[in-house]
Amino acid sequence: MKQLKYTFHLMLAGLLLTITHPAFATRLEEAAMRGQSIVISIGQITAVVGIVLGGISMSIGMANIGKMVLISGIIGAAATFGGPAIIDVLKEIFR
Repeated sequence: MKQLKYTFHLMLAGLLLTITHPAFATRLEEAAMRGQSIVISIGQITAVVGIVLGGISMSIGMANIGKMVLISGIIGAAATFGGPAIIDVLKEIFR
């Protein structure tokens, strides 16, 4: 049992050393940045679609639903377009 535990710890240490190697870390960083940009793009697209659908709904007579969708689209646009800009400003301030 003690030898099995020792083998497990040795395998875990080898796995951690392999995963934390700088070459893998660079790939993980690139993948994280790409994933973040994809999520931001999807958020920006859906915010614009929300604004458009809210305006269309208001123009065809569904005022209450149109207002809710329009306001949601505006809030989403402010978050997805303004959020990354605010984060970049804060990075520069505290650099």
